[in-house]
Amino acid sequence: MSSNTNNSRSDQSPSREMHLLISSGGSRAILAGAGVVLACNHAGIKNWKSIGGISGGSLPTVFMSSGMDARTTVETALDVDFASLLTRRGGMLKILFASLMQRRYEKTRPRFGVLSSEKLGTFLEGKVSSWPTKYWTMACVGDDQLIFTKTGVHQRRADGSYRLLATESAPLGAAVRGSCAVPGIIDAVPLEAAGEKFWLHDGALSKEGRTPASVPERFYGARPEDIIVCDVGDGSNMEKKVNRWKMHWWKIICGELCLPQYEPEPLSEDDGYVMIEPTEFKFGSLQFTLTRDQKWQAVMSGYMGAVPALEKAGLLTGNALETARKVVREFEAMVQECNENKAKKGTISARTEELLKTNGLW
Repeated sequence: MSSNTNNSRSDQSPSREMHLLISSGGSRAILAGAGVVLACNHAGIKNWKSIGGISGGSLPTVFMSSGMDARTTVETALDVDFASLLTRRGGMLKILFASLMQRRYEKTRPRFGVLSSEKLGTFLEGKVSSWPTKYWTMACVGDDQLIFTKTGVHQRRADGSYRLLATESAPLGAAVRGSCAVPGIIDAVPLEAAGEKFWLHDGALSKEGRTPASVPERFYGARPEDIIVCDVGDGSNMEKKVNRWKMHWWKIICGELCLPQYEPEPLSEDDGYVMIEPTEFKFGSLQFTLTRDQKWQAVMSGYMGAVPALEKAGLLTGNALETARKVVREFEAMVQECNENKAKKGTISARTEELLKTNGLW
């Protein structure tokens, strides 16, 4: 572990086994999830029994579970050009149309979209050589879940029945790509198991929605109070308005045929989970071309959302808590100052790294 991520941690590291779950949410989940990893490391949480996520959340969790320290996990999320990992099939008009059709596609589940993700699989398998022991992710096949772990491929049908499809881990790149396969936007991913061919779609499409806590509960014996959940939500206020507008018009055009059959309720801390809700984003989940300043603000949104949640759960205490509060205050003041003064490009990135370095987090 990098030496400059060891300072200012909680005075007493939690001894109980913990589980990390990072939700779907595209680029928002990748970056905010990395910020949550940074916060958990700062809190001194080391005893992980499972680490997993779906869709965008599957990336920071696979980096972390592969043995990357917190700084390297964040740097990897910052450095990667998300757009370069997806191959476009057509121009912006075609992509815009697919975006407008997204809710319809969630129901019809086309196998091909306007983007393919082969490069994402190659990138991941170049970074992570084998399936990490504690890592899991999940994709959907129709209404069923396919859960991928180190020990095999598991099918959990919508009716609750279970089938073991393989006793060895699936190809890591295919599993993560399948979990990220937004219908009509990013191609579905074929996978052969138990003599059958499955087409994998976005892990957020099951009845559990974007935070499938039943996976660590049923496969790793997790209790809700031991599961740290990062839920990036369903977008900014503007994104929510656009989604409501699209659903309104689709309902007028073709009624319930164009809308998903259910809208899962999000998890709640009332159910015992340690719920982290990152602060508001300034970009959409499927926006993949981002500046480094935007990326750093998204990473810090995850960190800032994690601080009060970990404090409330008793996982962030003492000197580490005081340092975390200081970092949050100073980061917020710095961003406000940069916005008011129209600071040049790269200023937020440089000052954020300096802030974290000064406080022993970088």
